[in-house]
Amino acid sequence: MKQPVVYLALALLAVLTGGSSAAEGTAALPYERWTVSEIIMGPGRRGAFDDVAAKDPSIVFYQGKYHVFYTSKATRQTARTLQYVEKTRSGLGYTSAPTLAGLRTAPRHYLNESLGAVVVAPQVFYFAPQKLWYLIAQVPVKDARPDLQPVYSTNSDLENPHGWSKPTVIPTRKANNGFWIDFWVICDECHAHLFYTDHRGSLFRMGVPLEEFPDFSGAQDETVLTERGEDTRGPWRLHEASHIYYVQSAKKYLALLEAVRPHPTRPNYWDSRKRFMFAMVADKLEGPWTRAEGSSNAFAGDPARLYLADGSQAKYDQVSHFEIVRSGIDQRYEIKDFNFVLLFQGFDAKQTPDTFNYDDLPWELALMKNFPGPWSERLPGPLQ
Repeated sequence: MKQPVVYLALALLAVLTGGSSAAEGTAALPYERWTVSEIIMGPGRRGAFDDVAAKDPSIVFYQGKYHVFYTSKATRQTARTLQYVEKTRSGLGYTSAPTLAGLRTAPRHYLNESLGAVVVAPQVFYFAPQKLWYLIAQVPVKDARPDLQPVYSTNSDLENPHGWSKPTVIPTRKANNGFWIDFWVICDECHAHLFYTDHRGSLFRMGVPLEEFPDFSGAQDETVLTERGEDTRGPWRLHEASHIYYVQSAKKYLALLEAVRPHPTRPNYWDSRKRFMFAMVADKLEGPWTRAEGSSNAFAGDPARLYLADGSQAKYDQVSHFEIVRSGIDQRYEIKDFNFVLLFQGFDAKQTPDTFNYDDLPWELALMKNFPGPWSERLPGPLQ
């Protein structure tokens, strides 16, 4: 019988209490599995800008509403009717509702048209020093290396979907080569930090004084960590979607990272049906970072096994591009402790053949929690 996934809070407790493996912390915690909600957001109606998928979510709870920004995917037919889409039929969507369940039917806005650019993979937060909302994202650049560039837009009113400024490329000293993806900003008391990954197993960081944000041209990028491995299911490595938080109770930083396994038949291709989450902790954003699972490596060694409230197994067999639903809104990305709710993307990969087209995968958004109590214990607003 396969071991279930080693749940993040168990693993983190072992690290924080000095244990050498996740198993040493098990007896102190009252839960053993992740619980998954019903769908929070699925693909849009036929002919909508997101009629294939809703993915890459960023969520903020502000003034009594959940605000979700996400990457949209359209069918080829729909994409022909849209402005500012790339060959992958990707765009940027926004919606809001007083409850998470209400996001299923809330009006959705296609932001690429008002931004005047192809913008995907959003991160949204309030940058308190400037009293502005920031949208960090990426844009494709034709005939260039790297072919993705990090951008920012600002808005004084989060509830105005048309209030975002035109995207501006984030100034950096990045050389005109290599590859980078999925940009994430988090700030400590004195510095702003920009993280990204390279699809080769490494996480990178740039840091500048808070007063220089969002200009990172004075920062030198550095490799924060490299994570690759092999287990009974084969090789894996860090892929993308690095999301980093400050855990107040532990006074440590938590990095939630997405890993992936190779495709069974396509050489040099990584399988979107086999993504999973692992975690690392550090005392400061510069590192060093330590695997939260300790020596057991079980968390990374098994695919995410997710369960519904009634104990049956959820249809998702992966966890991808996850963001913690937090009560705060600002650039510090603080959470109370290691009990939390994640908004993540997934789909039922069991019916997806090896010949899948990535741009046709039906990503949808759902919640998962790693504690036994009601969802309300860690949600800033209502679920229903």
